[in-house]
Amino acid sequence: MTSGQFLPIDGRWNRRDWMRIGAVSLGAMSLGTNPWSAASTATLDASTGDDPASASHSCIFVLLQGGPSHIDLWDPKPLAGSDVRGSFAPASTSVPSVHFTELVPEMAKRFDQFSVVRSVSHPFANHIAGTYITLTGSYNQQDRDREAHGDDFPGPGAILPHLQPPRTEVPASISLPNWLSIPGPSNRMPGQYGGFLGAVRDPFVLEGDPNGDGFDPLGLKSGSALPIERLDDRRGLLTELDVASRWLDSEVRRSGDRYLQSAFELVCSGKFRTALDLGRESDETRDRYGRNKLGQSFLLARRLIEAGVRWVSINEFNQKWDTHGDLVRRYQDIVPPLDRAYGALLDDLSRLGLERECMVCLGGEFGRTPKINPQAGRDHWPNAYSMLLAGGKVRGGVAWGETDAQGAEVAAQGVRPADVLATLWQHLGIDPKTTIHDRLDRPYLVSEGRVLYELMG
Repeated sequence: MTSGQFLPIDGRWNRRDWMRIGAVSLGAMSLGTNPWSAASTATLDASTGDDPASASHSCIFVLLQGGPSHIDLWDPKPLAGSDVRGSFAPASTSVPSVHFTELVPEMAKRFDQFSVVRSVSHPFANHIAGTYITLTGSYNQQDRDREAHGDDFPGPGAILPHLQPPRTEVPASISLPNWLSIPGPSNRMPGQYGGFLGAVRDPFVLEGDPNGDGFDPLGLKSGSALPIERLDDRRGLLTELDVASRWLDSEVRRSGDRYLQSAFELVCSGKFRTALDLGRESDETRDRYGRNKLGQSFLLARRLIEAGVRWVSINEFNQKWDTHGDLVRRYQDIVPPLDRAYGALLDDLSRLGLERECMVCLGGEFGRTPKINPQAGRDHWPNAYSMLLAGGKVRGGVAWGETDAQGAEVAAQGVRPADVLATLWQHLGIDPKTTIHDRLDRPYLVSEGRVLYELMG
């Protein structure tokens, strides 16, 4: 097999499909290289500072792409003028000294289970640049639209399996219910892919609506579906993979490489397939999360964490959070499902005893302008905004950082996106000062931020 040839498994599965399913690059395999080795596209410093006790720790990262308004949710300004404070009244939380707005009652009553960081900021007002720094912490970009590039800093869902290869029969990282996309030839938004670690590190993506009757997450894109019913027939599956198995015998096994074999094992994995089957949940549980795409995505993320996936990205992406106009009506529609799903997730993580193992991070790529615009909306505002952190060692009931009276600028205890990421890496047992290298062997820190120990209990 030469570089660029793919396994002809009934014409269904191509190179990208295998990279998504098994985190394996057939291109690398065909060249006789191991994508996990130091000889692959990027290398890992020998000293990672891993904490073995954190090997089972996990993270759910909820990105409200478009930019939620901090003032209308978690950092209300009731004493500001009407053109700033907006239409939503402040409401008490479970911590008497802290108020959210009336839009998030489920979050408010559970504030003793998470912290809000009210002082996040960065300099990028463009959606794509803001998303990139949120997911990577990197300032090495311009504040404009662009597509993903092979020299980008890799996203966390790519770095994690690079530093800590999965030890279970499930992927290390998954994105759902879709990729973040942009208009352009590739539709690839930077920050979520393998970047300079290579496409082999692109996270597994589950595309579709988990609330839909026809949700079939193992049906790959472009109609190349492999129904779950056929996966139940191991004999039929082996027949499908006969050509690939012979290639494995002659090429992969001869070289001692186990990673393509892991791709086959993943397809057959009963543990993974069970996690994807939301029908195993009671109607009451599904109702608690909300019978909608976002609510069922939260539920699916919880099931994947239970199954051993260590990083789940929930991409809330269709620009509905980009409220340049008609904010009040739109928030009355879009905030309640988020509020409900977040509350259900925290409840279940606690009930299952996973609240110390799984950290949940929620926020957007920036906030919204303090002043309401003539279209009754708010515009992009990276100068000050809020993010939520729950689980792990994070203390509940902490409102960290402050904005000024208008919610316009950070007034105390400023936080960068890289600091949030450093805190997540610390939770996952990876020293944020771990070094990874690009294709030219240039070193980069996993995060240049500082761990927010002030939030830890």
